[in-house]
This record gives sequence, C-alpha cells and structure tokens, in this order.
Amino acid sequence: MTTSPSSDALRAWFLGPRAENAELLERLLTEALRDHVFWRRNFHPEDGLTIREMDKRREGYDQAVATLTQELMGLLAELKRGVPFFSGRYKGHMAFEQTIASQVGYFAAMLYNPNNVAIEASPVTTRLELEVGSQLARMMGYDPERSWGHLTSGGTVANFEALWVARNVIYFPLAARGAADELGVELEVECPGGKRGRLGELDLWELVNIHPSHAMDLWDALWQAAPRKDVQAALHRHSLQTLGYQEYIARLDRAFGDPLPPSVVLVAATAHYSWEKIVRALGIGSNQLVFVPVDSHYRMDPDALWEKIRELSDRRVPILACISVCGTTEESAVDRLDRVLEVRERARKELGVSFHVHSDACYGGYAAAVTWDGEGNRRSAEAIRRSVNGDGPADPVRQGWPSQEWVRSMEALAGADSVTIDPHKLGYIPYPAGAIVFRDRRVRELVAIDPPYLLPTQGLGSSEDLFLGRFVFEGSKPGAAAAAVWLSHKVLPLDERGYGYLVERTVAGARKLYTTLSELDADPFRLILLPEPDINIVCFLVTHPSLKTLSEVNRLNEGIYARMSLSVPGAQPRYIITRTRFQTPMYDGAVDPVLERLGVGSVEDWKAGGTEGLVVLRSTVMDPFLADPDTPDHATGLARTLLEEAALALGEAKEPPA
Repeated sequence: MTTSPSSDALRAWFLGPRAENAELLERLLTEALRDHVFWRRNFHPEDGLTIREMDKRREGYDQAVATLTQELMGLLAELKRGVPFFSGRYKGHMAFEQTIASQVGYFAAMLYNPNNVAIEASPVTTRLELEVGSQLARMMGYDPERSWGHLTSGGTVANFEALWVARNVIYFPLAARGAADELGVELEVECPGGKRGRLGELDLWELVNIHPSHAMDLWDALWQAAPRKDVQAALHRHSLQTLGYQEYIARLDRAFGDPLPPSVVLVAATAHYSWEKIVRALGIGSNQLVFVPVDSHYRMDPDALWEKIRELSDRRVPILACISVCGTTEESAVDRLDRVLEVRERARKELGVSFHVHSDACYGGYAAAVTWDGEGNRRSAEAIRRSVNGDGPADPVRQGWPSQEWVRSMEALAGADSVTIDPHKLGYIPYPAGAIVFRDRRVRELVAIDPPYLLPTQGLGSSEDLFLGRFVFEGSKPGAAAAAVWLSHKVLPLDERGYGYLVERTVAGARKLYTTLSELDADPFRLILLPEPDINIVCFLVTHPSLKTLSEVNRLNEGIYARMSLSVPGAQPRYIITRTRFQTPMYDGAVDPVLERLGVGSVEDWKAGGTEGLVVLRSTVMDPFLADPDTPDHATGLARTLLEEAALALGEAKEPPA
C-alpha cells in the first residue's frame, strides 16, 4: 500500500488511542524537563544551593513528599473518571487528544511560567505568540505586514475583542468629527457612496456608515493634522470608550438633534450562544442582536441578509457588525462568506450602508489550511480532490468534497475585517488557546490602554508590539499556550502537508460515518440525517412508527443521548455522542425540511414547544483515523450501538414525562 509523507507523519503527530507513542512523548517531556533543570543550575551558579541534601533527610521534608505522593495518587484516580477524548469511540464535542508537539511545547514553556501580557514577563513566548498571530493571519489570506493577531483564552474572549473593536471603529468617525472641530482642523474621508467628503459636513447617518478601512484612514489623517498630545486629549473628550453610552448619546443629541436608533449586530441564526453574552457585556444589549435566517444547509442566507440590511436602512438603524460563521458549533456549517461580502459591497453602493464583517471561525478556521499548498499557493477544489484520490478512482466517501463554493468561502476569509480561530479546537492544542486576527492592524489602537508599568522602554529598540497587554482584553496570558501553538505549527504546517491534511482526514471520517448511518438498516427505527456537513460534524435524529408527537420523538432522542454520553453520573457508554436542540427563532425555515421528513408534528407544533425545540443527536469527528481501513471500524460500531440504545430508550419515549 502506497502512503504519502503526510499519511506517514500522521502516526507521529499524536500519542495514539492506545498510547502507542508513549515512549516518544516520555522522551520528549524528559528532554524538556532536563533542559529546564540545566538552565536553572547554570543561572548564576555562584549563588549556591537553597535546598541541601541534608534538608531532604528531615522528617518534615519526608512528610511533605509523602503527602504530595499520596494526594497525587488520589488525583490520578479521579482523573480516570474523565472523558476519553483520545478514543475512536468518542464522537461527542469538539475535542480530541492534542498533538504531541503542542503537549511538549506547553509542558516545556509551563516550567518557565511566562505571562504574555508584557515582554518583561515573557521575552520569548511573546515573540512566539506574535509569530503565531502572523501565521494564522497568512492562513486567513491576510497581508502579514498589515494585519495583527494574538492568542486569547478561548473563542468567547476572542469574539468579545472582535466586537469591542468593531464598535469602536464604527463610532470613531463621530469622535474624529468632535476632535477635529475642537482642534479647528478640516479633514476629508471617503463616504459610503464612494465619493470623498468633508468630515464636518457629514450627517450622523453618513458618519456611522463609513467603511472600516476608511475610518482607519481617517484615524491616520487626524493624527497628522495636529500635535499628538492635542489629538490624544481631544479624542479622549469625544470617544465612546471614554464617555460611556449615556453621556455619548446625550452629546449626539445635542450635536445632531435627531439621534439614530441604537445600532444592531447581525448574526447568523446558528451563531454561538456566547454572542448574547458579548453584547450584554459590552452594553450593546441582547435586544440589539438580530438573527439572520439560515438556509437548509444551516448557512447564513445571503438574500435574507440583504433584505434585513435594506429594512434596517429604511429605518436608519446603524449596523455595528455582521457576524458570519465558519464552522458552526452545531453542524460545522460554513457560511458563504464570499456572498456575505458581496452583500456588504452592494449595501455600500446602493444604500450607503457599511459595517464591520467578522467571521467566527473559532471551530472551522483551521480548515482554511486545506486551501493552501506547500509553496504558499491556493489550491482549487479539483486540486484538493485530486490530491486525495491520486490517479485512482474517486474516493466515494470524499466524492464532491470540497466544492468550489466551499473553497471560495474559505478564500473569502481574507476579506473579513476580523476572524477568530480556536487552536484548542481543530488546532488540537491544549486549553486555553483561542485566537483573533485583524485584517487592519491599526484597529488595535482604538482599544489601547497604557498602564505605566507596561510601557515599553524608550530608546532601547523595544517594539510596542511586544507589550500585548496594551491592546488585549486579558491581563494575564499563559505563554505556555503560545509555545504549544507555535511548536505544533512548526511540526504541522498550515497547509496541505500538515493541518490541511489533518482536517481532510477528519472530513473523510465524518463522511464515512454519514454514509454508514445513511445506509444503515434501522428497521423498525428510521434515521433522519441532516445534510452532509461542510466540515466534520454529523447530525441526525431517530424516530419510530409508534411515536406520534414531537415530544415523544424528543424523548426518544434524549434517551439515546443519556445512554451514549457521560451526562449521567457513573455512565460507561460504549460510544459517546452529544446532542443539541433546534429552537425558534434561530432555526426558523431551516428546520422545515427536517420536520417534513420526520412526519410527526408541524412547524407550528415545533414553535409552540418553545425551549423543548427539536432534539438532534450530534457526532463530532475529530478523529483523523476513522476513515482509515486499517483501524477499528468505529463508524459501524457507533451505528450498531445507536440502534441498540434506541431500542432500550423507546419504551421511555412513549411514557408521559414525570
């Protein structure tokens, strides 16, 4: 059997479901520990010893060691009650084992305990983090010289920063107008319609609809128009981030007489629940979160987006940002971001409306690696399929993936104003490791704060880039996470040789599972599968002829979930999956074909069910070995277990809830 270099390397990237690479991991961890010990022993050896051999013979020392050993044994016993993410039997949440490279990188840097908030606390790992940010930016298609990115504790904080920046960008022209008037300077800016206009002559609607990149051009122009100290003071007196919403709105009322309605945030209906947290935390308000319908493949509907923008424009409601999703957490659906960007351009030309476009690619961002070859060139859908199939017949499991539309969606990430990516998801990195990248590095200045103890040393060649605490939300950041991501990227390049190949294998596994379930003889049960996933999450539900209501169908699937998850204390399921709920209004329209195939209940019944929604079983395939014919057939094993557990859950489904 002929294998590729990437296929061979895959076996060295992970510890393995049976810890097959234990010796490799142990050797590397030991090397990291010994190297750290060597560093300590050679740092000013003239200082002598603090802990002497005689100290280790004392009773208190022995007691402390005995306590440590005993408590560690207890901890190890407890940890075995954890989740077997490493196993081919785990097909639950977006988690798998981490790459060996990331584990070793995290362990090695953890011994030094760097805090990446400031260069003086992390002279090495801060540079590694900035390099990682540049790598992720290149994978998105951004210009590394103009973009900027960094790591966060996870996707929620990364998305928070994206909207934090977007809010400040949309309102910056208003602050610039006030500052320019105060300083007595006249500035020009490109207006939404494409013409240049005098800043002082624009009305409120025009000011909040300046394209993000043109708003940052205005930023540059303002700083060049007057002394820096004067500009800084004037902006401080006119910016939202200084004044707060109440005072800011009062000033707009006095300045323009007819303040606009509150700005809204457009989100795909499938967007992560954290977006509601974010708009609440930023003071925007959850009422201003406007859901855009998705299509039958759970992607944002570009036509619905246009209609929503047009309707908001008619009411002169500003749009702060539009949140597209690259890899939904429920279905791994990839929005047609290329079409979303086309809608924004159309809105700019026809309606004079503009806004920040953000791609929440926390889950699917690493799939962009599939579109790059080892030379830094884009790969077409045909080239990607050809590289998998070689000269032989097309792989029936991978037939049709990726489509050219999927590739265009990934390429369109380069046009988003910001993208969030979670290395601790499809990057296979230990927690915590989220990330955000901005297409225009200048936007970070709109959230910058200068605590005196983090200011760079003047005159010594220090770069402000190295003082991350100035631009980021978090006040402490583990440098170990940066080392983990950096080393993993070195071993698994962000292209077809590394992460691209890894993601392709998970897609192949997901499609194998999808095919296995679709061909399963489930009689008397019936499996209803959602459309084939854009990446690697397979969703389905089970029904039975004896079930006559949506509530009964939901109870059946809840019963299956209870038997195939760790949700019940002490449970030891043979295969592990998870579940979600399709609720109104998020899934309005998209759920219709599922209910039609289900043949039980109606859309009205579903909407009347409120939070009960429709229970959908969900299987995330992050295991790159599932489609390998030389490994255990866990796709068939999961399918058979599903039917066995469905038979046991059926009786409970017919009983009325307690």
